[in-house]
Amino acid sequence: MIALLLESIEVTYMKKASALVSAGKLGWLLLVAMPAFAQQPAGSPETKVEPPQAELRMITVDASSDMGYFKSLRGVNSGPLPWTNKLGVDRPGGDVEVSDRTGFRSLGADASEGYRDANIDLVRIHDNYGPGDIYANFKGSHEMADGTILQDTLRNPLVMFPDLQANPATPASYNFGPTDRLVKSIYDIDAHPLFRLGASAGESSGVPDSFTTDADYDHYAEIAKHIVLHYNKGWNKGFRYGVKYWEVLNEPDGRFTPTKYYKLYGKLASAVKAADATALIGGPALMFTYQGPTYREDFLDYLRKNNLPLDFWSFHDYSIDSADPYCFVRISMDMRKLLDSYGFVKTQLILDEWNVLGVKPELLTMAARAAFTASAIIYMQDSPLDAQTYYMGPNLFGEDGKTPNKVGQALIALGRMKRTPVRLAVTGADTQGLAVQAGRSPDGTEINVLISNYEVPASLRGARSGGDKVAGFLNLLPRRELKYERNGGFDLKVTSLKPDQLYRIERYRIDDVWDYRLLSTATLKGRDATITEVLPPPAIELIVIKPAAK
Repeated sequence: MIALLLESIEVTYMKKASALVSAGKLGWLLLVAMPAFAQQPAGSPETKVEPPQAELRMITVDASSDMGYFKSLRGVNSGPLPWTNKLGVDRPGGDVEVSDRTGFRSLGADASEGYRDANIDLVRIHDNYGPGDIYANFKGSHEMADGTILQDTLRNPLVMFPDLQANPATPASYNFGPTDRLVKSIYDIDAHPLFRLGASAGESSGVPDSFTTDADYDHYAEIAKHIVLHYNKGWNKGFRYGVKYWEVLNEPDGRFTPTKYYKLYGKLASAVKAADATALIGGPALMFTYQGPTYREDFLDYLRKNNLPLDFWSFHDYSIDSADPYCFVRISMDMRKLLDSYGFVKTQLILDEWNVLGVKPELLTMAARAAFTASAIIYMQDSPLDAQTYYMGPNLFGEDGKTPNKVGQALIALGRMKRTPVRLAVTGADTQGLAVQAGRSPDGTEINVLISNYEVPASLRGARSGGDKVAGFLNLLPRRELKYERNGGFDLKVTSLKPDQLYRIERYRIDDVWDYRLLSTATLKGRDATITEVLPPPAIELIVIKPAAK
């Protein structure tokens, strides 16, 4: 019955849209409450409620403009292969959650199909728990959905260098098999890796804090050198992938002795460049961006004084206690200013972990998390960022690896922009949550317009009553004063279309009711297209304009 009802609704939308287009204006109302359809008496006339104009945002897209090509910004953390072959128990709870509310739960499925659907093209090799790690000492356990307990020590043999005391020059010292499969899975989806040298989170190997002599650092650097040789130069039955990005450890601030990290960075930088002069070395994968000079100014000063390369600067942020998608732009501007002040003007800027955490779950529905993600990535186009890798990836595409949750659906909608990489001029968006991105295909035949409508929860707007130091130690970016208006939907006008071309318009939506799906289609001919629609936050709408089939 539900399936038949949905089919009837879609047919009604399509007929209605075509009639409105033929009248010269494309405007239809999406009734988002499914119970309203179910309760409507059979045969009763359909009532069309025009959205109040004062609640709509006027948006324009100039189809003839050319603002250059979009930055890709289609990255995630963790390769598509599962870190266990079993489904983990699902016990969400607390304020700190990953966006799909499963946290580190194993989904036991290959997410390659989901990655392809989202056109993911950069994957940070991190938190695969064994594969991708040089050496690790995992402890503890994870409960699986079938009731079994997975001992984390079983992950230790899956690392690339299981015996830290072995000879780095001996091929038999390495266990490349699990990582080879992981790296291959990344290239198989037409993506490239950002290779984090070190280990996944939650391990206790003591690297580098256990190092006491120069020989300890040199030994670890030799291991890293041979890993680069394996993947980029064919050493030890290896490959010639040309892996570009090599990152030194993960989140050293608050975890490692700073001077030991500085020294290890220098050793690994030299080792990576010795193995492949074209490789890029970077870090420090900051956990916190405003925690004083130790891993910022002092580290940069050390690099400058010792003439060490810093090809990219990586940092993390989770919009803690703000849930503001524009915060990443603000932080990246601060990071760019910091790097430039120390002379690292050519150093790339990579946000290689981000999400929204530290927010009570009831404040953000899954649709809100999806809109947060989409708005953040759209805003990053106008930031100093060169790349981003969202945290995480496999957990966004369901227990079968190909059924995305709403955040995964948002990435798929954003991935559609790969078809239309020429950026078009847009007016009407803001930096508070209503973000708009429009692109054209290189041959000029297709236009995609992505509108993400998000509101920061009211309790997270404005200055924090106790200041911006939380939990007694963590310095956060000050929250913004935000006021929302005219964001109940949009009145979109796409100008400078080809006047003699018959176009097909498709609308896709993600919100609290709808999963990412085709809602309606229509056709039009004319120089301009006007689309008027209610789109209350949180919601995402993708509008595709392309030639109609003859």
